[in-house]
Amino acid sequence: METANNPTFLDRILDKLRPADLHTKENRLAIKTRVELLLVETGLTKAEMGSRIRRDIVALRSWLEGTRDLTVETLQELCLSLHISLGDLVLE
Repeated sequence: METANNPTFLDRILDKLRPADLHTKENRLAIKTRVELLLVETGLTKAEMGSRIRRDIVALRSWLEGTRDLTVETLQELCLSLHISLGDLVLE
């Protein structure tokens, strides 16, 4: 039972969540979705893409799963290998 003086556990968690955290998660999901779509469109496997950008498959898989952050340098290499701009990566 929630009272004005006793917020629920969910309320306490939501109070600690910053809007920037939500945007970061949304952006990661958008990039992941776009990269996966581009892999399908180009017919490349994750292993082939990892080879093109000189990263191992474990690192690429971690980035796509959201357990590891992509650096700007890696995003640039990814875009160069797909012949797209950084803007194209986030826009369909």
